[in-house]
Amino acid sequence: MLILNPIYDVAFKYLLEDLEIAKGLLSKIIGEEITDLSVRPQETTTTSERFLITILRLDFKAVIRTQSGGQKKILIELQKGKFPNDIMRFRKYLGENYRKPDILEESTPPYETALPITTIYFLGFPLLTVPTPVLKVNREYIDLITDQKIEAKDPFIEQLTHDSFIIQISRLGKEDRTELEHILTVFNQIHITEDPKILQIKSEEIGEHELLLKMTDRLRRGATEEDILRNIEAGEQVDRMIESKIRETMRLEEMNNQLQGVNDELTEETNELKGANSELKNENEELKKALAALRGKLSQGNKE
Repeated sequence: MLILNPIYDVAFKYLLEDLEIAKGLLSKIIGEEITDLSVRPQETTTTSERFLITILRLDFKAVIRTQSGGQKKILIELQKGKFPNDIMRFRKYLGENYRKPDILEESTPPYETALPITTIYFLGFPLLTVPTPVLKVNREYIDLITDQKIEAKDPFIEQLTHDSFIIQISRLGKEDRTELEHILTVFNQIHITEDPKILQIKSEEIGEHELLLKMTDRLRRGATEEDILRNIEAGEQVDRMIESKIRETMRLEEMNNQLQGVNDELTEETNELKGANSELKNENEELKKALAALRGKLSQGNKE
């Protein structure tokens, strides 16, 4: 079975546009049943003056209601490759979502609030010190007087801190140990074909899992959509351009550092020559004085 590779922004957006799939996938990741969900992909255009290109990023935001009735905001980041400014981009996006109020439009009348945030990062590159493919970074309330865990949750704390889930796509293995790993089969790059936009998965690897069947069916249909494939290729061209610019910039910086090193050596040699020249001048002055003294003595001797 040929399916669209969801590691690309456009393909991931296409997958999550099916709200039943989005609800099921996010429920399995965060470990909470989601009763209501609205996905809000955002297009962010960034112009890089350094690399002279304009970058279009798709950020994914979901507002969910859990079975307990509480609402929270889920921020989803998908990153295939690792670039030097990734962390700052993630922090900026996170900071903007903490700064801006959330408008609950389904309320009558709509009102502004600050929803608790949960972040999910799909990474195409490995974190060197963390070998697991799926990681949860969660908070606990600890009473530092008694050293006991506090089970209650407070809105003040929930709105100012957040849990994170990190999925390392490159660490997904050949065998599924859990239901979540099985569901994430559609992200596993061991199925990649000669065309990186397309994965090939055997039907027996999908099995009868209802959510996984829905995901593969949608991605199978997406693999035949020319507009989606063209948009992915356009994004790839931008990424290749960025990588090329970064490599060229690094090469020029290395050359500049080498030239700076040569310039520093030349400056040092010039300073040494200046010092030697100054010493020669001093010696020359001393010789002139000695010669003048000698002439004086000779002149005095001739008179006598």
